Amino acid sequence: MTMSAAAGSHTLCNSRGMRVQVNPHDASLQAWWAPDRYGRMADVLEHAMAAPAAGTPGARWHCDAASDAGLELRLAQDGLCVRLRYRLEDNGGLHIDCEAVAIAPARIGLAAPAFNLHGGGMVFDHVLRLAADHYLRAAAVTEVAGSAFDFRQPAPLGARLAWPGAQPAGTMGFDHGFCLAGDGLLREAARVADPASGRELRFFTTQPRLHLQSDQHRFCLATEILDVPCGAAARHTFVYRLGVQDIDAFDISESVSLSLNK
Repeated sequence: MTMSAAAGSHTLCNSRGMRVQVNPHDASLQAWWAPDRYGRMADVLEHAMAAPAAGTPGARWHCDAASDAGLELRLAQDGLCVRLRYRLEDNGGLHIDCEAVAIAPARIGLAAPAFNLHGGGMVFDHVLRLAADHYLRAAAVTEVAGSAFDFRQPAPLGARLAWPGAQPAGTMGFDHGFCLAGDGLLREAARVADPASGRELRFFTTQPRLHLQSDQHRFCLATEILDVPCGAAARHTFVYRLGVQDIDAFDISESVSLSLNK
């Protein structure tokens, strides 16, 4: 088992030199060191934007197995049993498999990591592509076409935040749910690239929705709450895959709003 400098955390490693720190007590990601286009390493994680919601507040996970490339955690509480399996692959993908059973209907939410692919500073120039034709607006399902929430073609976060109605009152970022295309199989839902570092994050999920949160310094692609029916197993897989990409491969038609970077 590889323990990190952060007390009580476990570090996953791959052959590319990536290191991912996982807190085995609350199942959150604490750090993710990844190379840029020049091979320079930086921690691309910020503090989580969504708190854990599995079990009752203060629930603690137990470590069942750990290695340099994998980690298995278990939570058993109030008739709910959840297993999480982490696997860091050499292609930069962090696979997270969740399986849960319950003696009564239950809901599970996991701490969602927040990223800054530049390793610091602002994220307004981060370019997002999102495979969603609809988003949630005041609990209503609304088409993204013609709105600031249409990321079917890549667009910088900062450019879209300058559009009317893009931000909830009193905020400087996104906080919206999106309905994904697909049939429940594991598929790519979103892709974010940082032009400065060349880092690219691809997000895969088996769920029908995701939640996008952002502010000036970070963004978060979060899975929705997992409903666990009574007496049946609920399963969900999602993958965060970090790599390096040529930003010229994106067809970006919008520029970053300079006013948002001041």
